[in-house]
Amino acid sequence: MVDRGRIPVAEDCLAGDCMKTLACAIMFTNAALFFFGAVQHAGVAIGPLHEPLIVPAAIVEGLCGMSLVFGGAAVSIHRRAFRVAISANLFALAGVLLGVVALALGAGPRTRSNTIYHEIMLVLIAASLLFLRQTSKKTVSQVPQR
Repeated sequence: MVDRGRIPVAEDCLAGDCMKTLACAIMFTNAALFFFGAVQHAGVAIGPLHEPLIVPAAIVEGLCGMSLVFGGAAVSIHRRAFRVAISANLFALAGVLLGVVALALGAGPRTRSNTIYHEIMLVLIAASLLFLRQTSKKTVSQVPQR
């Protein structure tokens, strides 16, 4: 007999798996955006999109992208790797803030698209941290008490 009263997807979401999946997807998406920015700041135009050559920005964005991939993979593989994923997001946040401050101080040419990239990266970092926080709360609350 089939139990039609049980909805496994909803139960998995309530158990934190849905939030974890969302956090990982957002981290991987943000990593792709960082890699896109790194390629652009390395002087490679992608179709009509191009940014000024800023080698330090390309390096920082590449490192932030790798950090987010590592953090997303860690939390995907290990159920309790939230500290790694949170650290990866905080590293990326530091990279974005460094870029914003550098541009504000005139360390490089400012473009509207670059400002938009930074804003999107910040929103994705905030969303990742929110989902990771929710997931870690659910996971910790499910740990049996001794």
